[in-house]
Amino acid sequence: MAFDLNKYLKEYVIRGGKVQFPMYLPDATRAVTRSVDSSDLEIIGIEAVVINTYHLMSTPGTTVIEQAGGVKQFMHWNGLAVSDSGGFQILSLIYETSLSGQIKDEGVIFYQKGKKRKKEIFTPEKSIQIQFALNPDIMICLDDCPHMKATRGEVEISVKRTIEWAKRCKEEFDKQVEQRKMNALLRPLLFAVIQGGSHKDLREQCGQALQDIGFDGYGFGGWPMHPQTGKLDKDILQFTAQLMPHNKPKFALGVGTPQDIVDGFFMGYTIFDCVLPTRDARHQRMYVLSKSMNDLDITKDRVFEYLDLEKEKYTRDFRPISEFCDCPTCKNYSRAYVHHLFKIEETLAYRLATMHNLRTYTQTIELLRKYVCGDG
Repeated sequence: MAFDLNKYLKEYVIRGGKVQFPMYLPDATRAVTRSVDSSDLEIIGIEAVVINTYHLMSTPGTTVIEQAGGVKQFMHWNGLAVSDSGGFQILSLIYETSLSGQIKDEGVIFYQKGKKRKKEIFTPEKSIQIQFALNPDIMICLDDCPHMKATRGEVEISVKRTIEWAKRCKEEFDKQVEQRKMNALLRPLLFAVIQGGSHKDLREQCGQALQDIGFDGYGFGGWPMHPQTGKLDKDILQFTAQLMPHNKPKFALGVGTPQDIVDGFFMGYTIFDCVLPTRDARHQRMYVLSKSMNDLDITKDRVFEYLDLEKEKYTRDFRPISEFCDCPTCKNYSRAYVHHLFKIEETLAYRLATMHNLRTYTQTIELLRKYVCGDG
């Protein structure tokens, strides 16, 4: 049965162009998806990437990318680009490494590495200003992402800051749109992130406050994995999805495996991003569909399986990584060959493995789109 597209968006207009949902975005933090180039991404069906505001501000620098005409021109990318605000770096650089900075209501104070620790203040306003210089299609508000084991009191502070920072981001966003004389059709979109940890009342408080401010889309913030089980926290993801308007994109930030994406899709999420396929590819962990595209039923079947190319049994395995995959790797090379490349530490292995894993993700998206159209 096809979805009600009033709730589950099939098509959406971004900067004057139509995009199709659902979609998956690989990590291109520093304006590159590791081991592959933009042409590789296009060949395997990737339509959008996620870049990181904080990292690109640091290297090569905002002015370099702005002079190039924006991040898409800089990396020769024709698809959509989404700029992550840098909020998650608050977690990795500060919550887990206290020497790297401080989080205050004004914004985030980072200390650059080196003999002389350069102090830098990263405010919601600065995050938006930098994102406009990067010129992506979708921007994300700076949010305060608490660590996984944060107390309720810490999460309450996080929610309060996230709401206030979102308000300041929206004000700066509107100011930049006016200054740059962008019309409603061609301006980028601005998404806000719902925080609240595992506390549903705090999630609800955050979600309602962000809706009152008004954004083009909303994202799940925090850890999508359950801290005890290590598995997808379906309960809190489902609850958070229900807090978002059905007529706007819902971004499941950090989700996940192909199966997680399918599960998230049925919760109502339309955009997904995750580092898993590219990171695992570099560690010889391959993702393969469990059945052919024609035989796989996403409502019943487990979508994918793992294949560990590091194992010696693949030394003489001349089959493709997956018989159900049409990526350049599977069309041209065997498991034995890619296993060999990893064994001799040839960097081509990273490219071939990454292309395959990302193609498994785009195949998953194709299955979901087929379902939306009523053909699944």
